[in-house]
Amino acid sequence: MSNDIKRELEKIEIPKELHARAKLGIRQVKHKRKKRKRYPKWLIGVAASLMILGATFTIGNSYIADADGTLIGKIFGSGEQLQKNHPNVKEYVPRMERHLELAKKVLSKEEFEDYSQLTKEDVEIDTKIVAENRRFPNKEEMKKLDRIQSKIEGYEERIRKLTTHTLEEAQKMVNYPINRPAFIPKGYELEEETATTGEEHIGEDPVVEIQYRESEGEFGFYTIIGKIGKTEKNWTKHFDKIDSYQLNGYDFDYGSYVDSNIHEMRVTIPEQGYEIIMSADLLSKEVMEKVLLSMIEEK
Repeated sequence: MSNDIKRELEKIEIPKELHARAKLGIRQVKHKRKKRKRYPKWLIGVAASLMILGATFTIGNSYIADADGTLIGKIFGSGEQLQKNHPNVKEYVPRMERHLELAKKVLSKEEFEDYSQLTKEDVEIDTKIVAENRRFPNKEEMKKLDRIQSKIEGYEERIRKLTTHTLEEAQKMVNYPINRPAFIPKGYELEEETATTGEEHIGEDPVVEIQYRESEGEFGFYTIIGKIGKTEKNWTKHFDKIDSYQLNGYDFDYGSYVDSNIHEMRVTIPEQGYEIIMSADLLSKEVMEKVLLSMIEEK
């Protein structure tokens, strides 16, 4: 999950009327990054739009007309039904349609029909819970949701393989170096490393995330390597304070929050067209600098 989404969720005040399943999901995102499920962002977006009661957004007539002939329209109903049942879905339409097209290519005809039906049923259950102003899914709904999401995740795992790469594969896609940190703070060990490309440009402009965690403890840090502007958009707008400076000839930005122990740092290498962003729970500014410099300086 990108930091943009994580930060936006950090700002969410959990409404009292939001049902328990939604509350639990938001709290888990806020407080637990480890072993996070990688559901497609468009699906998360649709679910989120249904969970917040009283959301009202206008969808233009041109969109309503266009939706009827798309995969989205076939799964979720006509454009009129989309507007009625999913008022905040408009901004997710391009990503939703692209993801469904990709799923259609990866899955067999029968599998895609099953995947589409499962997705529809999942959203319909959430819609029903919210529409009835209930806080909890009943036992039957919970059992069905568990079954649906387990099967969806099986399909998603296969779809993700097209956009998931090794660091070595990612290195062949770009002209700048993709290095693991040569310096790792004492007590930390590698937890996970992933390289992904967007569904709109599979095999191009990879974003590499390398995550470390304390051997004993819950704290950790991760680094994100990518083409300038591709790692995180509008990175600087999130912080309460940003210090920009040069170190060893490189441009650094250090972002911090007033009420959080999470700090982030970015180093930009414009002549090679890439940047590295680092987020850490408790590491000092000096240690973060040392980690990042160990990823860009030749030894």
